[in-house]
Amino acid sequence: MSIFMNYDGIKGECADSNHEEWLDLESIQWGVDRRITSATSTQNDRESANAEISDLIVTRRMDSATPNIFMETCCGTGKDVVIHLTKTGSGSGTDTYMEYTLKNALMSHYSVNANSQETGRPSEQITISFVDLEVKYTPHDEDGNALAAVAVGFDTATNNKR
Repeated sequence: MSIFMNYDGIKGECADSNHEEWLDLESIQWGVDRRITSATSTQNDRESANAEISDLIVTRRMDSATPNIFMETCCGTGKDVVIHLTKTGSGSGTDTYMEYTLKNALMSHYSVNANSQETGRPSEQITISFVDLEVKYTPHDEDGNALAAVAVGFDTATNNKR
């Protein structure tokens, strides 16, 4: 699996033909939490709170995009961000099976992890806050052909699906 991110205004060094100038990522992490309460611990009286979607955390290796990522964290404005989770495709390139689209995204944290014992480039961790999230899954058949995508969206400002 490969992970790529297109952050509006920042050019990456991605070599994948389907993701030119995107940022290569090593990992992403995010989640959603919705507290459920029950006065009597029965199913009939449960109440749920609003969903709380965590910021998205990405890890990557330093490259020519690093200075712009640093500046975006310091003083950037809301941008659109697209993240693709991919598998090796049939033929050349990669097939995207999961796509996350973040609207009005802001980089809120940037950190570097450098170790003199490592032979590769240092890693960096970036936290991205956002207002709106679309999650789209594209299944593929046994021959690798894309099937109909399933997409949902959520607006964190109104706590509603869209």
